[in-house]
Amino acid sequence: MTDFENPQGLENLPPPGDESPIAAVLDHLSRSEKRSNQMILIGAPAWVKKIIHLMHVARITEVRDWSRLMPTRNPDEVISLMQRPRVEE
Repeated sequence: MTDFENPQGLENLPPPGDESPIAAVLDHLSRSEKRSNQMILIGAPAWVKKIIHLMHVARITEVRDWSRLMPTRNPDEVISLMQRPRVEE
């Protein structure tokens, strides 16, 4: 498994720094002008990658739809976000 690139719309997330990744993601989502659906995974890097790939196999999401893995303040824990436009019914 490889690291994930930023999907469209998530390339403006700030690099890991003093602000927590969760706060950065929530701030980014609150500023988004487009309505979208999101999923957030938080956990051990291997688990997050596994779930992303399982959702790909199940045709729920594409691997490329997920943001890069960003470390949280907890050791051996990362966060990844999937965001895509809402389909209005």
